[in-house]
Amino acid sequence: MYRLKQLGDSLYSRTFERQVTEAHVRAAIINTFTYLGMPQPVGVGQMVPAA
Repeated sequence: MYRLKQLGDSLYSRTFERQVTEAHVRAAIINTFTYLGMPQPVGVGQMVPAA
């Protein structure tokens, strides 16, 4: 949540095209944070691969 709040509530660009680009970049950042925070599923009785 902290990183999401760091992005701010408003768009900083003035033109509509740049606002669209900024919104896409923010969505990509949030999706990356979500992906990194997801746990890796491991079935019961399976060995966890070494990192």
